[in-house]
Amino acid sequence: MIGAWRLIAAPLLLAGAALAAAPLSPREQAEDFDAMWCALDAGYAYFDSRHASWKRAREAWRPRAARAATRADFVAALEGALEQLRDDSVSLSERSALARRVPYESDVWASWQKGRAVVESVRTFSDADVAGLRPGHVVARVNGVPVARAVRERLGPAPADAAALDWGLRQVLAGPRRGTQRLEVRDGRETATLAIERTALTRGNGPAVIARRMGDERGTGYLRVRVGSGDPGVADQLVGALDHVKDTRALIVDLRESLGPGSRAETAAILDRFGAAQHAAPVVILVDRWTAGEGEALAGALKAALLARIVGTPTAGMRGELREATLPRSGIVLTFPEKKTFLAGGAARESLLPDVPVDLAAPLGGPGDPILYRALKLLEPCPGSACRSAPGSPPPARGSLRR
Repeated sequence: MIGAWRLIAAPLLLAGAALAAAPLSPREQAEDFDAMWCALDAGYAYFDSRHASWKRAREAWRPRAARAATRADFVAALEGALEQLRDDSVSLSERSALARRVPYESDVWASWQKGRAVVESVRTFSDADVAGLRPGHVVARVNGVPVARAVRERLGPAPADAAALDWGLRQVLAGPRRGTQRLEVRDGRETATLAIERTALTRGNGPAVIARRMGDERGTGYLRVRVGSGDPGVADQLVGALDHVKDTRALIVDLRESLGPGSRAETAAILDRFGAAQHAAPVVILVDRWTAGEGEALAGALKAALLARIVGTPTAGMRGELREATLPRSGIVLTFPEKKTFLAGGAARESLLPDVPVDLAAPLGGPGDPILYRALKLLEPCPGSACRSAPGSPPPARGSLRR
């Protein structure tokens, strides 16, 4: 009973301590805003053309942060300034009550195509998926508001380029943390209104690492690795997982569900485990729009090290090597990309693209998992030169898991 009480009481005590924390004065809130603004002004690696907007953000949001009546209002003011960067790689350890973080907490990926808000991908088994939202749907209204107007209101009066408009669209479609989000969508000539019941966020089901053997003869190995799970033992779990698939004729590494940004140390440790494995096989890596942060770095590194092929959609395009800065008065932690990161060959990490793209709006192979289906077809044994002669399907390169 004592152990059970501790499990129940510990979260309550922590919550009570947070509620009992002394509120910040206007001067202290202004100091924290300045600490955040200066850290980014000096260290953010991706200003480019947005530096002028960041300068204006201080004038617009510092007074709101200073006079915030509650901590929630203070956090919302910090977020309002950060939104001027239009960069999901920048985040705070505390978030406002309404916002979902893209991509880690969102389940819809969409972009503007010829003036239409087109859904490219929907996270499997998510709230949006259960409600019936599908790749290829065109979003016309969000909670009764024309989607273009909702995006403009989210972006504010500052000029918006194509990248900013896509960013705003994904923020709008991420929806609230709780409640009902209504989307009016078009599919060809058909129009429907979908009620997406937003439920409590989850960190994904099952362990961070899963190993399976697939196929009639169990000849294909499958590894799912969830980067950013917060589990410090992910790399060590890979040792047993790689041993389980060590004698398979082909290997699929599924990196499609990043649960958080991850860390460079975690990525390096995972690569070390792959490098130590005594196994050689054709390797295919699965990615999608929820392969993000260090998940993207891991995909690029495995492709180079194992001569692997990447199958799926473009990834989330999260940028840079992250740095943390703690705001002195509130203790809120700011995370932002301090250094640009690059793939083998010199391309920016956020430009990572699949070798074998999969269009989720028009998938091959019928219902199911179109990305996994394409990978399995790619790895099918081919007699003679049949693989080389198949249009668009050259044989997968053989890569050694030994460095």
